[in-house]
Amino acid sequence: MSKRAAAVSLVALALLAGCTPDEKGRTDAPIGPAPATTASPVAPENLPEAEDPTGTLAAVGDGGDWDNYVAACANAEQEPIVQHVAVGDVNADGTADALVARTCDASTSYFPSTVEAFDGRSPVEAPTRIGKPILTDVGPTDQPWVIGLSVKGGAVTVQAYGTDSADSNACPKLKLTYRYELRGGDFEQTDRAATKSATCLAIE
Repeated sequence: MSKRAAAVSLVALALLAGCTPDEKGRTDAPIGPAPATTASPVAPENLPEAEDPTGTLAAVGDGGDWDNYVAACANAEQEPIVQHVAVGDVNADGTADALVARTCDASTSYFPSTVEAFDGRSPVEAPTRIGKPILTDVGPTDQPWVIGLSVKGGAVTVQAYGTDSADSNACPKLKLTYRYELRGGDFEQTDRAATKSATCLAIE
C-alpha cells in the first residue's frame, strides 16, 4: 500500500472513531418556525353559558338562552324573540332576579311585548317564574313594544312604544313608561306615563 493510500485510510478511521452511533447517517431537519396549528372550532351548543358560581340564575343576565325559557307564542308558527334582559332583586330575597322582555316574530307590523321575571335562586337549567308576565294588563290597548328595561329598589321600569285608539301597530306613536312592583305574588302596575309623537316610531 502506498503511503498516500495509508494516510487516507488513517484519516477515514479517525473520522469514524469520532462519530457516535446516533450521529452516523443522521440528516438534520432544517431549522425554522414550528408549523402553525389551528384549534378545532367549538360547536355553539357546547360553549359554556355565563352563570353564577353557585349554579343559580343570579348572574346569567343576557348570557342565558332565554328564548328557550320564555313563554311560547300563541301561534305555534311564531317564534319568541328576546328583546331585553335586566337583572335586579324584585322579590326582596337578597338575590338578583332576571327580567326578560320578549315578543314574537311577525310578518307584518309587530307583536306586543311581555316581560317575564325569573327567580334568581332557581337553578340555571330550570328557571322559576315569579308571578304573571308584566305588560299583559296593557297589551290589548297599548300594544307595547319594549325598548328599555331596568330594575331599581325592587321596582321594574319598562320603556316602550305603543298605540292608542287612533293608531295601529303599523304606526305606533306613543312613548310609554311603566313601573311595576311585586305585590302578593304578582306584579302590579304603579305608574304609567305616555307622550304622543307626531310621527311613527321605529320598531326595530
